[in-house]
Order: sequence, then structure tokens, then C-alpha cells
Amino acid sequence: MCPTPAKLGEPWLQSAAAAPVSGCSPRGTCCGKMSEGEFAFTHALAQDYLRHVLQVQPAGLGASKAARVLRDVAFSIQEEVEKSLQPYLDKCDVASVDTARTIFNQVMEKEFEDGVINWGRIVTIFAFGGVLIKKLLRERIAPDVDTYMEISYFVAEFIVNNTGEWIKQNGGWENGFIKKFEPKSGWLTFLEVIEKIYDMLSLLRLYY
Repeated sequence: MCPTPAKLGEPWLQSAAAAPVSGCSPRGTCCGKMSEGEFAFTHALAQDYLRHVLQVQPAGLGASKAARVLRDVAFSIQEEVEKSLQPYLDKCDVASVDTARTIFNQVMEKEFEDGVINWGRIVTIFAFGGVLIKKLLRERIAPDVDTYMEISYFVAEFIVNNTGEWIKQNGGWENGFIKKFEPKSGWLTFLEVIEKIYDMLSLLRLYY
């Protein structure tokens, strides 16, 4: 199994309205959780994003504004990361959903162990889920049609358990997230993307 990874992109991640969450455990045992309806919305965002990554749903079809903004933001990050990390991704063995879940949990728990939450870090949760599902489906001979559902669930579960209260306190998806990342806000500069790529490169080097 993979060794414990280092944090993802600290400088870039903390530049996006960082806010400490005192004493929050990696699995979110003390962080406030969303309501059932709020979890359903977050799960729907994760499902929509992974379908977008897999190109199984036309862009914009019945999607909320938050989902459309998330597609643009997270996928842009994911594409740049995949280009730069291809040699390392080629060596990564993600042959099952359980393996994907284990790697995801290792990376995310390290990422949030300092209790700092911001929209930038939350976006990388979706992007990393996208990286894993593409890798998984390339390696499986007969992928299960429900694979993206399983991955979207543990992505949403992590977000709700670890960042749910912060999301509610910072405007939610429709007010906080959209205002932070919609195109007119200039959500990400080229230099920030490059910095993020090198941070993720350092992380994956610990796996191989």
C-alpha cells in the first residue's frame, strides 16, 4: 500500500480565503455535517463532475450553476496536473474502487490534517477524484457502470464530513463557491496552476 503522502499545494491552497478549523480530525468526527438535502446536493455535484470527466453527460444538460462552474474549475486543474504527472500516473496501480478509496483517503486526510479549509482545497477534492476514476477505468477490463457512483459517494462523504460546516458558514455552493470561482472573478492565474502542478508532483513522488 502507498506510504503516507505529503500535503497538496500548501501555498496555492491557502491563498483562497483560508480559515482554520480548530481540532478537526481527518475523518471529520468533530466538524459539523450538512443536512440530508445538502449532502444530496454535494453528492450530485460529485456525480456530475465525474460524469463530465468521463464524457458520459453533455455539458450543461440539466446542471446547476454550481455544477457548471465546478466542471470548469476542477477540470482545468485536473488536465494540467495529468499532463505534468503522466510518468507517475502511468506507474500508479488503481485496479479497484477500494484501492482508489484508500489512496483518496490517504491524500485527503494528509491534506486537511492542519484543519485549514478553503474553496481551493475543496475544489482539489473533486479534481483528485477525477484523476482516480480515469486511472481506474483505464486499468479495469470491464468497468462497472456504477463505478463513478461509488467514487462520487466517498468524495461527497469526505467533503460533507470534513468541510460541511465551513461550506455553510461561507455562503454555501450557490453563494460562496460560485462567487469565488465564476469566470468573472478570475479564479485562477497561470502561475497558480503551475504551482499546483509542482506541488502535486511532489506528492506523487512519495508513492513510487
